[in-house]
Amino acid sequence: MSLLFPLMAFGAVAIGIPIWLHLRRRDEKDLVEFSTLRFLDDQPVAKARPLWPHHWPLLLLRIAALLLLVAAFAWPYIEDDEPVIVEESRVYLLDNTLSHQRESGFENARDEIADELAKQDLSKQISVIELSTTAQTLVRFGDDPNQAADTIRELEPSAESGNFVDAFRAASELLNTSLGSERSIILRSDSQSNQWTVSQNAPPFLDADIRVELPEVSVEKLPGVSLSDARSGRFTRNGKSWIQASVTITRQGDPGETEIAFFDGEKEVFRQVVAWNEQQQVDGYAGTVLTEWESDPERWMLGKVVVQAERDALESDNRTYFSLPPVRPGKVELISNSLFLKRALDPTVMMDRWDIRIANIEETVRDKSDLPDVLCVDARMLLTDRVRKKVRDDLSRGCGVMLMVDESNPLIAGFLRDLGIDWQTGERQQTEPKTFRYVFGEHPIFAPFRSSELGNLAEIEFSGYRKLQVRDAVPLAFSASGDPLIFEVAAGAGRMLVFAFSMDRKDSNWPIHPTFIPFLDKTLTYLRGQPTSVASFEPGEAVTWELPPGVDAEQISVESLNPDGSVDSAAKPQLVDINDREARFRAPGKPGNYGIRYGTEPRFDAVLDVNPSPLESELRFEPQPAAVAAWTLPEPENTSEITEEDSAIALTDAEALQQPYWWYLLIAAVAAFVAESVIGAAIGRNQ
Repeated sequence: MSLLFPLMAFGAVAIGIPIWLHLRRRDEKDLVEFSTLRFLDDQPVAKARPLWPHHWPLLLLRIAALLLLVAAFAWPYIEDDEPVIVEESRVYLLDNTLSHQRESGFENARDEIADELAKQDLSKQISVIELSTTAQTLVRFGDDPNQAADTIRELEPSAESGNFVDAFRAASELLNTSLGSERSIILRSDSQSNQWTVSQNAPPFLDADIRVELPEVSVEKLPGVSLSDARSGRFTRNGKSWIQASVTITRQGDPGETEIAFFDGEKEVFRQVVAWNEQQQVDGYAGTVLTEWESDPERWMLGKVVVQAERDALESDNRTYFSLPPVRPGKVELISNSLFLKRALDPTVMMDRWDIRIANIEETVRDKSDLPDVLCVDARMLLTDRVRKKVRDDLSRGCGVMLMVDESNPLIAGFLRDLGIDWQTGERQQTEPKTFRYVFGEHPIFAPFRSSELGNLAEIEFSGYRKLQVRDAVPLAFSASGDPLIFEVAAGAGRMLVFAFSMDRKDSNWPIHPTFIPFLDKTLTYLRGQPTSVASFEPGEAVTWELPPGVDAEQISVESLNPDGSVDSAAKPQLVDINDREARFRAPGKPGNYGIRYGTEPRFDAVLDVNPSPLESELRFEPQPAAVAAWTLPEPENTSEITEEDSAIALTDAEALQQPYWWYLLIAAVAAFVAESVIGAAIGRNQ
């Protein structure tokens, strides 16, 4: 028998304290007895020192309890005992990405790890980290083996994508606190090449004594096809609404005969056999398949593309999803004398995309059931108090405002100053016709014009504008002189765009240019803030969803949708709280169309199109990745100075910490104290 903490044994000296206190009791001195109280003392002080205890069993029980407590904290252990020693600490990295679904790879690895946990081999510490978009520790050292095995068996395969470096870092941190003399990281994955190349040059973090077990993978190229980058849009032909959709199909190896089909909901709208020609038989070839069909513009379009090949190693990437919102005409209230705006917003010109209402500046009451989505107003109309109130009210309720500064006036200048815009001069800047010097091409109102399909904005000329200075606004376009011409103002829940010129020929040739009508349409659409579907999210990707203008809710619901647009009742919705008009969540782990519902609204207002990463379709694997060596730390230089005696002492300490004898002593000490309390209470009642 030895003690791991022998200094704690000195605590046994404490048993003399109660004995010493008991024996030092004496008669009290200098007592003054009062005649009225001398006979009331029911507990007289002993006249002699009690040198001999009256209750030996009680005293011995107290001493035994104290000695047991001291012995427990001294941590006794038996050197010749054979305790259960943790020989190995291992961390399983379970790859739960899309490519690992090939040939049931994920299911087989999951069941293997669960069976290993269920064995309850106490000589091994086991932890499990799931690798998907992020590295998540599912089982830690010391978790109940049965519960851990059930947790692993309940895992479902996901379509997410991730790399190995974060999982290896998490495994290294777990092993730094492990008890095993051997430490291992066991990777259960298909060892995709692109999962290793990301962060391959990360600084080393793995200890040199950690053993890494890699899977046996095939080095041959596997045949297959995959789909990605689905796009769609609406257009009008012969007075009817049509949808044009395209998808990228990627070939790897020789997939054989391939067929592709497009679906609008549950209806198949296009099917084609892909005939690979000599130029397309190159490994990694990516081509585009395009089609179009007539569709109802008043309903959500939930689309899907499916491809089937004669030989395909991974069928989980053979479909992709896309969607389009219904066409709901926006409402525009126009308070302007611009003839060009009135004609451009005519329903016959805008193809019924916008309902225009030309307002009277003298009207005092608005119909609440017919409030506009966008207010277009000339600055000269702001001279009327009713118009200024309309602008403020619409911005506060989330309506968009398009303001054209066509006149200089102190009252107008004061209104603009409240919006963070100052006059540099009150006069109209006369200039020779010049074009834009710079436009913010990434902004939604300019992004469609980066190609020449809708016209060339470089042909727009300005002969006059108001010189404004921006304080709390974002400039979107500048004149040749460097003055801001268009900027966005943050002035409430709604969006506001301010133009430093009028929409008339006196300031610019824009109203008669071919880009005017499409630009006006894109501008009104942006100001309206109409929710649209988003097709760029991958499974498990972090999503920051902003509430559109005019929408007020405390929570959003993300729900799986059936092809017909109904909610999939078998799938549990994801509820997300809203903070500062933003909802932060992770995209669902399975591909598909997901509706977003605000609060308790009966219909969904937007759609998430969740599709797997194209990286998961790259079926190339690394049997001996160079990243493992790059992540491994060099061996310590003083390794040779560690003697066998040092190693034995460290091993003995580890063994001693795992022996349970100190628990037995601690339990016995608690039991002795409880018995002492019971016996002491019984003696006190009998006296």
